[in-house]
Amino acid sequence: MKRKNSQPNAFTLIELLVVIAIIALLLSVIMPALGMVKEKAKSIECLANVRSLGQAFRMYTEQNGGKVFGYGSMGKSNLWLMQVKDQLGEMDKVRYCPSTKMTEDVNPSMGTWGSAKRTWVWTSGVPEPQQGSYAINGYLYSSPLAITMPADEWERSHWESSVVSANSALIPVFLDSAWVDMWPQNDDEIPEDFDLLCDPQLSGNNGSGRTHMYRAMIDRHGGDLSVAFLDGHVESVALSEMWSLKWSRDFRPKAGVQTRIGGSPIYQKK
Repeated sequence: MKRKNSQPNAFTLIELLVVIAIIALLLSVIMPALGMVKEKAKSIECLANVRSLGQAFRMYTEQNGGKVFGYGSMGKSNLWLMQVKDQLGEMDKVRYCPSTKMTEDVNPSMGTWGSAKRTWVWTSGVPEPQQGSYAINGYLYSSPLAITMPADEWERSHWESSVVSANSALIPVFLDSAWVDMWPQNDDEIPEDFDLLCDPQLSGNNGSGRTHMYRAMIDRHGGDLSVAFLDGHVESVALSEMWSLKWSRDFRPKAGVQTRIGGSPIYQKK
């Protein structure tokens, strides 16, 4: 009679190494996929946020005879976010893109610019600093900031009412941005060395030279921005397609992919 082997079966060293290698390979495949799913979820939540902001904007204008608040409106705040606060309900749920982190180094006198992954901070005319991740299309204000553009240019460029039948599906109201508002021009250009992850002001491109498109040139959702339009719909728009939107009455949308001054893709990080 043969004796049974009482020793339990065990992995050899080679078999153990093979198992470890297979697990490592599976992780290398799964982890990027999980990261993509997570980022997609953030993008969807961001679209929901700008949709809520757009709805609050429409409610405000409907309650005010189609009129929009001016830049630096008196009575509530110099910040558009505080103007639509009553229509938003729980404002903190929609003011932040889930892909951004709160800014800690706040400049109390001037506010602090945001970036692709960090919120902006506004301090003018508010009892305490306000943070957020989105900008309003400045051409929708009922009155301008004096230093933004000459009065005659403002008169031919801004939207005179929130009720615009033609082009409403192309007119952005709110979008991902590194600052609170923007007034893009037809000839806005992005330099070759502009970093889509950096604070535009730190890069020396804070929009003071009539290049407001810098404010939205951020790599927050893999080359796309969440945009709410005047007709009520929302969508993800590629950075390169920002020039195809109807920002103002005077803005001439450009079809096709836009490039940087040096000819490289607009969505390319430095």
